Amino acid sequence: MTVYRTAVLLALLTIVPVLTANAVTEPIPITIDVNSPLCANFLGFGVQWSAYPWFDLSEKSWEMIFERLDYMRVPMVRLMTRSYTYCDGFDAQGNPIYQWDNRRMKKMYRLLDYCQAHNVKVILGEWDHPSSQQDRPDIADDKLQQYHMDENDPRWHRMIADFVNYLRNERHYYCIVYFNLLNEPDSNSSGRIEFSRWKSAITALNAEFNKRGLAKEVKLVGPDVTFLPRDGFWIELTVLQCPDEVGAYDFHYYATAADLESGYLEKFCWIKQDYIRRYDSNGRTKPFFMGEAGMTGGPVKPQGGSDSQPHIYDHNYGVWMADYNVQCARAGMAGTIAWDLDDAMHINKDKDSKWPDISQTLFKKWGFWNSLGEEIGHPEDTSLRPWFYTWSLLSRSLPPGCRTIKSSETLVPGLRTLAATIGDDLSVVLVNDSDAPQDLNVTVPGSRRIPQLLRYNYFPDDRPTDKNGFPRPKEILQNADLVAGLNVNLPARSVVVFTSVK
Repeated sequence: MTVYRTAVLLALLTIVPVLTANAVTEPIPITIDVNSPLCANFLGFGVQWSAYPWFDLSEKSWEMIFERLDYMRVPMVRLMTRSYTYCDGFDAQGNPIYQWDNRRMKKMYRLLDYCQAHNVKVILGEWDHPSSQQDRPDIADDKLQQYHMDENDPRWHRMIADFVNYLRNERHYYCIVYFNLLNEPDSNSSGRIEFSRWKSAITALNAEFNKRGLAKEVKLVGPDVTFLPRDGFWIELTVLQCPDEVGAYDFHYYATAADLESGYLEKFCWIKQDYIRRYDSNGRTKPFFMGEAGMTGGPVKPQGGSDSQPHIYDHNYGVWMADYNVQCARAGMAGTIAWDLDDAMHINKDKDSKWPDISQTLFKKWGFWNSLGEEIGHPEDTSLRPWFYTWSLLSRSLPPGCRTIKSSETLVPGLRTLAATIGDDLSVVLVNDSDAPQDLNVTVPGSRRIPQLLRYNYFPDDRPTDKNGFPRPKEILQNADLVAGLNVNLPARSVVVFTSVK
């Protein structure tokens, strides 16, 4: 019996290698349905851009920032401030004393000037209520502390409404289309307040906006909560208790690598989107976007404090954040806002951070670059980081107003696709967020031939750039036939973007 079993085993060992060698792996079919939209009010992939409260920038740095934003064609910006930036308190009659032309406001105007000139939608907002002592460059400059105003103080709501009215109707910043009352009201940064207090505050602020005729032009966005530890119930509470107070829904999500690679983020966001569309009678017309998009963090050199992203210099972060955007868009969301644009905007208050000594200041390092690289003795830190490549490509290729459309499930872990139409143009994003290479065949049934289709590669050893470090097409396909299909090889940890958007 033993002799028989040995003979069978030897026979199998000689056969199996032959079968394996002759096996042919078929490409994974990806079908894009141009008649099945995911989102009809797409806002795009934007950025968090703050008015540099801690340090002033050189003109050289401002020019660099604007040049890079020009390339990104950034569609929307989340711009947060604090009331003491523009108000010094109250006079004897109880009227606010505004300071519209101080140094802090002039830096904000520089951002708003760019957004107004380039048709960038702005989500304006306040980090916290006036009594908070969070992240003030100099608490002595905050003359509102003495008034002890919390999130439901009517004086604060009046100040905000006057602020927005001044920016829109006197300075003509019509780019401001949303207002965010509190950053992460469920977190310690805003006092971890009860939902009922936030609801009362936005209701009162809306009333102030209505008094000034602002409510039609500037919608409140909320609840802007952070999902740690994934307490997502504020979205449902907003839908059920105060849907008329918000014109757009958002939240913040700092994902783990497992959340992305498993596809969990897409499923989570789809459930929230579905709830909004089902139970807010106007939910299908209200944008739902990610107010802060990033991954779980930690310190990174040089001069990055504990609130930083340790992978910003790594190729994989560009894959992860492309995957992040693709999953949100596949869930029907209207866009995402990257946390954040530039390390120079925010600093850490770690015990080892010695602000205002710039050489010993620890920054919140999350950005595409650090505009203060030369000032801190690391001029290389002004260079573009890898994830700028994928984020800027997606920002350009899926602009605001495009129709994100359905593409078939790959059923392969880490492999995801996204497509969008922009008039007669088409963009397709392919992400391989895994350690195994994949072959795909991408078809668009019923589509016309595309005269020129640009292909961009973001591969570990192949991501072409121009002299500025901006993405450059790997090839240009002439008269591309997407009915017949495109065969694409995706190496491990890679992104390919096809687009006819120039």
